[in-house]
This record gives sequence, C-alpha cells and structure tokens, in this order.
Amino acid sequence: MRESPPIFVVHPGPVYGWAVSCRGGSQSHFFSDKAVAINYARSWAEAVRPARVRVETSDGRIEHEWVYEPFRRERH
Repeated sequence: MRESPPIFVVHPGPVYGWAVSCRGGSQSHFFSDKAVAINYARSWAEAVRPARVRVETSDGRIEHEWVYEPFRRERH
C-alpha cells in the first residue's frame, strides 16, 4: 500500500502567531510572522516531494495551497 504524500498545514497558533504542522504528526513549529511560517512549510515540502502545503484560517477554511510534484528524472 502506497503512503499518501505529506500535507504541511500553516494555521494560526493557539495563542498568537502561526504554526506549521505535518498532518498526522504530533509536533508543530511556531512563528510570529505568517510569511515566515509559509516559507518554512514550502521549503519543507520542496525537500520531501511529493508533498502539499495548505494555509488554513482559524475556522479551518483553506486560504491557499501549493502542490509539489515528485522530481522527474531527466533523460539524456
């Protein structure tokens, strides 16, 4: 059975700022700035392709999403 690609979620933190977590994971990384949180999540997804980054509002609506496809091998 093939494992589904990770989804990195950027969402408002529990008290302030922004959190980045991997759906299904148990840890979050916290940032005071939304743009920094998004850049962190996008870099993480880029490194572990295939993956997805999703920015969610406090009520769980998807504000923005990026999909990182698997790397393709170039044939020469």
